[in-house]
Amino acid sequence: RRFLLRCELDAAYFHLYGIERGDVAYILDTFPIVKRKDQQKHNGDYRTKRVILEMYDAMATAMQGGAPYMTRLEPPPADPRVAHDTANT
Repeated sequence: RRFLLRCELDAAYFHLYGIERGDVAYILDTFPIVKRKDQQKHNGDYRTKRVILEMYDAMATAMQGGAPYMTRLEPPPADPRVAHDTANT
């Protein structure tokens, strides 16, 4: 869940700063340690880059079509099942 949340935030920030997809891919390639660790852990797949670009593309499609972006987080943000217990505060 934390990984997907970070990727979703990264994709959103790239959009907010107006960074084009090709530049996003280039920027993500400038993190060699993340790339190496991803590739070691995920059979050669640079998972962080792939997921951020997938989310970036989904956000771009949503913005172009006027449809809301659908998060990949399960449960989605603000779901009561992931809320902190307020009874003890």
